[in-house]
Amino acid sequence: MSFYERKMGWRTLKGAGRGGFLSVMGWITVVGLLVGVMALVVALSFASGFESALRDKIIGVNAHLLVLRYDGGIPSWRDVRETIAGLPGVEGTMPFTYNQGMMRSADGVAGTIVRGILPDEFPEISGMEIRFPCGGISASGAAEPGEGPREGPVWLGKVLAEELAVTCGDPVTLIALSDTPGEGGEARLRTYRVEGVFDVGMYEYDASLALLPLHAAQDFFGLAEEVTGIEIRLKDIRQTDLMESEIVRTLGYPFWVKNWREINPNFFSALKLQKVVMFLVLILIVLVGGFNIISTMIMSVIEKRREIAILKAMGSTGRSIARIFSLQGFVLGCIGTGLGLAGGYGVCLLAGRFPFIRLDPDVYYLSNLPVEVRAEEFVLVGTSALILTVLATLYPARQAAKLDPAEVLRYE
Repeated sequence: MSFYERKMGWRTLKGAGRGGFLSVMGWITVVGLLVGVMALVVALSFASGFESALRDKIIGVNAHLLVLRYDGGIPSWRDVRETIAGLPGVEGTMPFTYNQGMMRSADGVAGTIVRGILPDEFPEISGMEIRFPCGGISASGAAEPGEGPREGPVWLGKVLAEELAVTCGDPVTLIALSDTPGEGGEARLRTYRVEGVFDVGMYEYDASLALLPLHAAQDFFGLAEEVTGIEIRLKDIRQTDLMESEIVRTLGYPFWVKNWREINPNFFSALKLQKVVMFLVLILIVLVGGFNIISTMIMSVIEKRREIAILKAMGSTGRSIARIFSLQGFVLGCIGTGLGLAGGYGVCLLAGRFPFIRLDPDVYYLSNLPVEVRAEEFVLVGTSALILTVLATLYPARQAAKLDPAEVLRYE
């Protein structure tokens, strides 16, 4: 673009002549685009914050990666754990067992998922502060391996504890059908003491999850030294796919890895679809700003018909005229998009510092709507807005380039 085209484009943008009418129209266009871009980035940032908060709650119980075997449990889990722990990017590991059972108290009975954990390592692997209305995760009071059956500790989800009408210190009985050949399907029973009641904040876990010390779970379910799998916490969750491939390559068959997305696939797919729909709906606001640019430039072409004819009569080409008006629309789009991104970022910072959107924690598991600013989303919105802006300039610029100077100046 030549200096002449830039100069004329800037003069057209300022709305020279007739009291600066086009200057006012230009700012109206900028404000429309600003509001659309700002609404889009703020909505996406709130959606990202909501997704991350729920993801952290899910990961808080399941870690980032789970290492499992196709043919069942992992008998030599200590060697596997040592191998995984030596990989770069791994922050921590913990073996676990996973079984189903029934929990019975004096006032109720409920189905439960029993997970065997290492109490001293669980808080570090979970990576989040799980609330405890009473008690807490601790290895104190647990029977040591080989000590024989005794009343040991168990940790229950808040809703599960309420259903059983128990609290810290109360006894509960764990029931499981025997799957060992020759035992005739007889039920196994053992009494444990409620050492703590935890509140993850998600009904799925709070209503069905019970935690036992690893050796207690192995002993009760007859697993000997075998574990179901190994939980892995990464230093950077964004490296999930890379580390998943690295672990599979290192361990080889029959091991396989399940990541945090695959643990609750329907949930995360729904959140992703929600963001896509939100983007498509709110981009319509930006599209309205694009139509404002079209109308402003059409008004500009009508306003400047005589000046365009004179320029073409003096030797300006149609392509040059088109560039002049394209520059006008592009500058309006850049100003509106830039101010919209800046305004959206400011709103996100304010919302992060002073949460003003309250939620019902019984429904959404969160007391307020969190916000998370992601650079890639800002880039996506800014790029989309500029593309729409450029497309909006094509028709008016083409109409300006097609003006016939003889027709316009015939009666001048």
